[in-house]
Amino acid sequence: MKKVINVLVVDDNVYFNSLLSKTLKQSNHTSGTQHNCRVILHSFTDSRECIRKIRSGELANNDTIAFIDYYMGNGINGAHIIKLLKEQNKDTIAVLLSQSKAVEEKTNLNHTDYVVMKDKTTPALCRLYLEQFIENKIL
Repeated sequence: MKKVINVLVVDDNVYFNSLLSKTLKQSNHTSGTQHNCRVILHSFTDSRECIRKIRSGELANNDTIAFIDYYMGNGINGAHIIKLLKEQNKDTIAVLLSQSKAVEEKTNLNHTDYVVMKDKTTPALCRLYLEQFIENKIL
């Protein structure tokens, strides 16, 4: 039976969400196949939809890596989503994405594993995080 790995992309910017999702799917085709695992990409532009998915418990039993924008709107920020994910599965890896340096300096981000500043290198960097995550989970 193949190991299942969930990859979450949560960003309300449709263009950036699509760009990051495409880049991570490319990684899925190389890393996932190579390591005989099933990588499932979940993409959300609506933070409330993501929270419903988390609370449904559907993501709880698999390894998860999440790439989450900090400023999501609807009174929800990336730290809220990360906290929910970590409560459900403490081994979830959370990569917080932001265009603001101030986010990196906030002290209430203690559930975040990595903070990545959004720029033209972000999709490639996130792909490296995903490939390393898959490798660590499979070996």
